[in-house]
Amino acid sequence: MAQIPFPVKIDTSWNIKTVWMPKSPLKQQVVFVGGVDTVQTTATYGNAAGSTVAKQWHDFIGFTPETDAVKIASGDLGWVIVNHEMVEKNDKVGDGGGMTTFKLRRIKGNVLEVVPQTLTDGRSGKFFNVDFVNTVGETGMNCGGISGDHGRIWTAEEWFQSSNTQIAAGVRDTSDFVIGTTTPAGFPGFNGKKLKKYQNLNWMVEVDPKTGKAIRKQYNWGRAGYEGGVLMNDNKTVYLFEDGTPGLLIKFVANVAGDFTSGQLYAHKADAQNKWIPIENDLDTLINLRTIAFKRGATMYTRLEWGAVNKSNGKIYITETGNDNPGTAFKTGIGATGNIANHLIAAYKNRYQIVNGTSFPGTDAAASDSVRNGAFKDYYGRVLEFDPITGVVRTFLEGGPYHTASASQAVNSYPNVHFSNPDGLNFAYIKGKTYMIIQEDLNGRTWNRMPAEYQAGNQTICESYLLDMDIANPTYSDLMRITACSPGAEITGGIAIDSRTMLFNVQHPDGANTFPYNNSLTYAISGWDGITTAVEEYFKSKNNSLFSVYPNPVANELTLNKVSDIAIYDMTGKRVKVYRDVEVVNVSDLTSGAYIIMNADGDKVKIIVQ
Repeated sequence: MAQIPFPVKIDTSWNIKTVWMPKSPLKQQVVFVGGVDTVQTTATYGNAAGSTVAKQWHDFIGFTPETDAVKIASGDLGWVIVNHEMVEKNDKVGDGGGMTTFKLRRIKGNVLEVVPQTLTDGRSGKFFNVDFVNTVGETGMNCGGISGDHGRIWTAEEWFQSSNTQIAAGVRDTSDFVIGTTTPAGFPGFNGKKLKKYQNLNWMVEVDPKTGKAIRKQYNWGRAGYEGGVLMNDNKTVYLFEDGTPGLLIKFVANVAGDFTSGQLYAHKADAQNKWIPIENDLDTLINLRTIAFKRGATMYTRLEWGAVNKSNGKIYITETGNDNPGTAFKTGIGATGNIANHLIAAYKNRYQIVNGTSFPGTDAAASDSVRNGAFKDYYGRVLEFDPITGVVRTFLEGGPYHTASASQAVNSYPNVHFSNPDGLNFAYIKGKTYMIIQEDLNGRTWNRMPAEYQAGNQTICESYLLDMDIANPTYSDLMRITACSPGAEITGGIAIDSRTMLFNVQHPDGANTFPYNNSLTYAISGWDGITTAVEEYFKSKNNSLFSVYPNPVANELTLNKVSDIAIYDMTGKRVKVYRDVEVVNVSDLTSGAYIIMNADGDKVKIIVQ
């Protein structure tokens, strides 16, 4: 792209539009940095308890609220637990994946601090490694999970493996694992059963963020590449989402509320009268859940990720991140007997019409065959709505807009919002309204997922959005961008821990970023209670063809109505900064006062920084 020259001095006597930039009620604060902050460890693999730096690749965030009234009054909020979606050999925190737990307190205004603690096993500090090795055995890649309203937490092991050879790079001990030998609880009915080491991976695992220990692997929920799930308000029903092509939608109903060691497991089958296929509580069956469920005609999805219950309507919303090239996954192997999801058939037909300018000429059965044969390149994914009463799944929010070529548009013609590959999902309840929190994890940069100028190198930038759930039939244009992560990273983990603070994770950023954004980290955006207008009014529309800027709710950042080359001048006309291809500019380092912003077309706006 040609570099637009900006003069060193400009005439300041023009009549320039002024934008008042007040101090925002929303403030950002980094609370936990992987590879930097120290975690306290247990005695592991013959090594004494001690400390080491935390793992990286932060993903899911779980939260267990404080319930002690005295501690709540002193500002204690609760325990935060963070997944590490990585697999490595580690003598101190254990091989495979991992988690870190810590407690947060609000000390002044919306400033947070990590609370020093001493755990029941004697470990003292701020951050604690979760002990899997000495309790339930190593985990695989800890990605998503379940953060229940009752404070219980499960972590998901997405990293589905089918042999000890496949796990050897990150797990050294590949000897058989006997259930119940590493933890007193074990699992009722399965204690003493022997598994291949790889078979003890890829289960949902309950953890206790207060003690920093795993409780049990949830063998009776089946072994699959789970990304996440939800625990319903009845404290009996659990829905699980598998990140696979094909992927499963699973249900478990406990016999007794709060006791998830006994109950009935089901796989979703959309074309069945009651929508669910029962799965036996037999360990061999549970180990091979995917094969057995699809053999019985379970519905096939394209990489289900996270989900959350909307408390306002009781429905569950699930991200389906998509797959650029499903190939024969729906046709051969375990997919040969599965059932194509109805919403994928509808999405394929809509895509056909966009590409060809005419409706799909065949029946739904013919469209289903096309999807099964790999014709639907699902570049953007979507958010699904699942009604647990009817068992019906439909598309709620489709990704896009669809671009008709793999080569992306240039910045100057790029859409204001391009929504791709949703991953993290949760809900926030702000001033009596319900908002969906959605985070992207781009599967690629082509097909307009990143502008043309960002195709080379590690220039992926993922964004997080809010969606007003009062909108009946939302589209990508209704999304309100609230934060974006550092270059090269995935934004994930979004969770509202109360009415004032949301937490987010940034994982695997570009190592060339400025510290600490060259590390995976957990950060807070606090002050949502200080917004005096409706959130959707606060996030002003950027669909303005004229050059304009407006306050961004993240502290001290200025947002342009479109990506631009700009220069900032002080009121003497002296140039102080130049930015290329930017949409958000951090002005926190500018001295309070008035400044002029000029774009490449010579349009000017005056801002006032407090």
